[in-house]
Amino acid sequence: MLRTLLDHPILRQARAAGERQVGRVLSPEVAGAALQTILAAAGEARERIDRVARAALDAAQVPSSRDLDELKRRLVEMEELLDGLSARLARAEGREDDDAEKDAEGGA
Repeated sequence: MLRTLLDHPILRQARAAGERQVGRVLSPEVAGAALQTILAAAGEARERIDRVARAALDAAQVPSSRDLDELKRRLVEMEELLDGLSARLARAEGREDDDAEKDAEGGA
């Protein structure tokens, strides 16, 4: 009796329609689109987590890696500025020494 029920044409059509639907859901196009959606959501979640972590570190007054990178960049700029000033000072001192020597030679 169960076999007769399972072989009924309406039930077979319903089963075939269900199998077609499952085939569409498992198709590469649908799976690819679903994977892209999942990856996009994961990326957005990561960005939100990063923002929350930065806010928590900021609230605790703990520098983040971004803060440290900015500090390093500014220190490099300051070092370059100081090197330039040191070089200018050395040149100015060299000129003063040359002028003093010339004065000493001319006065003697």
